[in-house]
Amino acid sequence: MDYFFGFKSVISQPEAEPSPADTVLRLVERVTSSTLLEDRRDACRAIKALSKKYRLEVGAHGLDALIAVLISDPDLETSSFVLETLCNVTSSEVFDEEGVGAPVGEQFTEIFLKKSENVISVITLLDEYDFHVRLPAIRLLMNLLNNKSKEMQEIILACPMGVAKLIDILSDSRDFVRNEALLLLIQLTKSNANIQNIIAYERGFDQLFKVVASEGYSDGGIVVDDSLQLMLNLLKRNASNQTVFREESCMKEITPFFRSCQPSESDPGHSWSTQKISNVHSMLQVVRTLVSPANATQVVSPAQKNVYGCGLLSELCALLMSPGVPADILSEIICTVGESIRGCRRNQEFFGQVMASSSPPRTALIVLLMSMVNEKQPVPLRAAVLYCFECFLYKNDVSQGQIIQALLPTSTEAMQNISAGQLLCGGLFSTDCLSHWLSSVALSHALVGNVNNKELLLRVHLAIAKDVAPVSLLQQAFNILQMGGKLQTRLGILTLLSTWLADSPNSVAQFLKLPNAVAFLTALVASNEHDDQEVLVQSLCAFLLGLCVVYNNDSNSNFSKESLCQLITKRIGVETFVDKLAEIAKHEVYSKALKHPQIRINTAADIQFDHEFCRLYKALESVIAKAVAPPTSPKGAESPSESELKAVSKYKDVIREQDGQIQHLRQRLAALEGDHIAAQSKIEELNVNLHHLQDQNTLLKAQRNNNVIIDESEPSSQSESSTEKLMKQLEALRLDNERLQGQLEQQQSAKDLGMPVVCSFFRPESSANTMDLELKTVRSRLDAMEAELAETKRCLSVSIAENAELKEEIDRLKKDQEDLLVLLADQDGKVQKYKDRLKTLGQTVSEDEDEELDDLGEDDEEFSS
Repeated sequence: MDYFFGFKSVISQPEAEPSPADTVLRLVERVTSSTLLEDRRDACRAIKALSKKYRLEVGAHGLDALIAVLISDPDLETSSFVLETLCNVTSSEVFDEEGVGAPVGEQFTEIFLKKSENVISVITLLDEYDFHVRLPAIRLLMNLLNNKSKEMQEIILACPMGVAKLIDILSDSRDFVRNEALLLLIQLTKSNANIQNIIAYERGFDQLFKVVASEGYSDGGIVVDDSLQLMLNLLKRNASNQTVFREESCMKEITPFFRSCQPSESDPGHSWSTQKISNVHSMLQVVRTLVSPANATQVVSPAQKNVYGCGLLSELCALLMSPGVPADILSEIICTVGESIRGCRRNQEFFGQVMASSSPPRTALIVLLMSMVNEKQPVPLRAAVLYCFECFLYKNDVSQGQIIQALLPTSTEAMQNISAGQLLCGGLFSTDCLSHWLSSVALSHALVGNVNNKELLLRVHLAIAKDVAPVSLLQQAFNILQMGGKLQTRLGILTLLSTWLADSPNSVAQFLKLPNAVAFLTALVASNEHDDQEVLVQSLCAFLLGLCVVYNNDSNSNFSKESLCQLITKRIGVETFVDKLAEIAKHEVYSKALKHPQIRINTAADIQFDHEFCRLYKALESVIAKAVAPPTSPKGAESPSESELKAVSKYKDVIREQDGQIQHLRQRLAALEGDHIAAQSKIEELNVNLHHLQDQNTLLKAQRNNNVIIDESEPSSQSESSTEKLMKQLEALRLDNERLQGQLEQQQSAKDLGMPVVCSFFRPESSANTMDLELKTVRSRLDAMEAELAETKRCLSVSIAENAELKEEIDRLKKDQEDLLVLLADQDGKVQKYKDRLKTLGQTVSEDEDEELDDLGEDDEEFSS
């Protein structure tokens, strides 16, 4: 009985459960060793089921086997299991089944990409229409691209028709497959111009517009936004693709997109969903990419013409005037319209004639300016209107003149119709500081590059109140500046005044006549305020005061150019003035505004510079700094003696002469180095020829010593310089020699025995004569080769001698250079000594002379290095 109980306990003992690694290993062994398709398929299915929970074990033990199946197994179901397994193994996310742990997808991706054939095999499977194969193949490529983008881009570029196969999937009728391919292409085209160009040349734009149209244009889902994001990747900073886009007439495909945004009769409210806002914003970005001022003119100008020609500008303007458009989309539309008309006269004229549906009728431009000076409107919207207005006036002298002429009404009807200029002047008297800045900058753009308008604006007078006499706009602007106020107000007025006075001597003369104008600016620049905002105002005041110096026509004797320079020297100090002037360029907003003309303001308190003002400042800062420098030394300073001045002048002449000698020596050294390089290459070439000739000479000597008779049908060619060819020729000559000697022996034996010669064509007398002739030919060729070899040796010896002479010349020049540098160092010390002495005596060395000496010093350092 105990025996049976013991036996029962033995057979009921459970077996040890295999570990996940053992299970994976057994399955992998089935994949690699099974001959039946069903066995391999079942094993791959089982591995796929384990690939999420035991990703590390599957990747470590089965990756090579899975890749082998993927490449060699034609069964689509097995391939789908393998692709899904590889998707899980290479995924960057952490699955819930595997618990907490570091993702290993990137490591397995690196292993997978070691052989480009692995990726090519996946791309090849994209030809299969079965979505169980095509879909996991796309997702696997996406995982690989997310983990190793640059490596994947290079492999796909090298794969024949790799990008074309991905584009073809966009025409797949199954949305879920097409959408996955769209996401893959978005990731693939990031920062790779070559792939971007291939997609554009493969008519990728047509495919994308078909997707957008099939999804319902602006009312479509996220697929529309994805398509537009891919389009942006293809167009941004890619001039060639922008040209392809224009030449394929893709611009007209955008027009129905914005037409779909218009409110219909059945839906006058025309609600805007979050997805629709995103779709419209992306399409506006596409248009702005094509007409951006950052692009080259030869790219922007044709694009702007297409925008007008296909009716897109008309649709944008209609949408601009439509009710119910969200504020952020409206701001983007305004900027898009602005860049579409910037610098294009026909588009600017069209926009100037667009009418808004208002009572009384007003142009769209007037309605937009009314929004700009309205402090209740969102700040980004007001900034967008200013940018659009600037684009409208850019290189548009006709519209600039109309803005200023409207401020000088010639009839009662003109006074009754509100104009853009009147709106801007009204904005100067607003209680909103941002309106002051926006109006001042907008009005300044009517003056940019237009001297006539600057003088016409001097005639504009404003009536502040009924009982107060009208004052000039120039006087009123300066009064606003004198009253202080917030930073935006002062920056705006200073921007307007600076643009007004630049390149306009008459405007400067009128400004200098204003009471306390010079005293006010001088006091502000000379103040010791250290607040960042006040320092910025002081810098702009210094710039304005400098313009009064540069463009002074000396019509005002009290404030002539010379007197203003003396005033700056006494009240401010030249160094202080130059330091204050340079503060603008140190500010962060200056760098941003200088890069792009668009105004970007998020809150009313944001500090902003105008792009055109920054360009003006950049062009004139150095001019002003030189203009205010005192031409002579201060009074009371002791002048240096005549002998000291002569000594300084003498040393300057010596330095100039030595600088000329240095330049001459540099040129001569460069020429000698070029000759040396040429001689070296010639020597190498001669050495190669010498070796070839020596080899040929050796062969010919061997032929002569062995009495080798060369057959006339295979002469030795001197042009063959290859050793291999010479060896083949030698072998042929050896065989001919053996053949001829055999014939000679046969002839001699037949002659001794008195037998007839078997070979009827071979006669002893003619054969002997022929061999003697061929032997002479070989000897003559050998003599010619030896003569040529002697000539080559002679040329080589001449080249070696010339090379030695060049080396001696270079060594001599280096020695002369070292002596010259020592002399220059000594002269520099003497010059510095005299400069210090002049400064001690109160004599100021001019900037030109000082810069010249510094430049000479820099040249010396560069030459010595």
